[in-house]
Amino acid sequence: MSPLIRFRFCLFLSLFLFTNIPIFSESKTIKFTLEPDRDDIIQYEFELWKESNFDLEIPFRVLSNPGKIQLFIPNGYEFFRIRAVAKRQVRGFWTDLYTVSSFGKPKQKEMTKVVSHKSNTTDVIIPILTPEGNNRFFLTENTIQVRPILTLPVKTSVRYRLNGGPWKVTKEPELSFSKDGDYKLEYQVTNELGISDSMQVWEFSVDNTAPNSELYFAPQTHKNKNDQYISSKTNLQIESKDSGSGVDTIRFRTLCGAGPKTDWFLWDPKSSWTHLINSCSQNLEVEISATDKLGNEEIPKKIQIQKPNYGN
Repeated sequence: MSPLIRFRFCLFLSLFLFTNIPIFSESKTIKFTLEPDRDDIIQYEFELWKESNFDLEIPFRVLSNPGKIQLFIPNGYEFFRIRAVAKRQVRGFWTDLYTVSSFGKPKQKEMTKVVSHKSNTTDVIIPILTPEGNNRFFLTENTIQVRPILTLPVKTSVRYRLNGGPWKVTKEPELSFSKDGDYKLEYQVTNELGISDSMQVWEFSVDNTAPNSELYFAPQTHKNKNDQYISSKTNLQIESKDSGSGVDTIRFRTLCGAGPKTDWFLWDPKSSWTHLINSCSQNLEVEISATDKLGNEEIPKKIQIQKPNYGN
């Protein structure tokens, strides 16, 4: 018998959340349509499982006719599988186990890992495109030196000034930039014979400040003293701002229960929060951090999510 089973389904979940930890043991009803690919198929047999290990339990079995199916999933059952039953009780092969919580949902795309790093360019000044479409030049190092390029071993001096300030003369100026802002450096090299090079002008910006992210839930959540409750319709919103080079990426990592922290992943406002609340049934810690286009990394913002304790 062909194991093929075709589905047309729509999924109805009666889940709700007191926090963002899904209550996996809640009962639910799944509605879909089973269309036989053979004329002799008269029924479908369902097995409901609490665990994915077939050796640990006896499944709950249900029979249904082809067509529209309304499958009730009792509390605690997280998996199910299906096989076709033909005339004379000839049974086909079981399908793979379906996860109740994800049945009928489109397969989530794989999350993108984000490597934490500072800009590794060798250029002292790099252009970064602004939202208006213009290039803005940024300094990639905190300290720069003005070193004349000489074809002959002669003594030189450098006359320079910063942002229209007083002129200074030295052999090799070393300038430090710890404060964010826009700068204009003018300098001119003169050798021991009194011959001067043409005036050089550098205009650039300094950005040593990481972005700042604000986290909030939408729609607005219920609050009770220091506790905040969210529903299955609540989504985490992130607004990251950077007044310098601009926000490059927003990343996140998690800690589920007593397990290890995950790698950093790229935040997707459409799917990341849904993935988080469905991937951990224990207490969950989420860290959010934005990085600007120069590699300045925000100190992670943390969200602690506690699973409800129904024993109290």
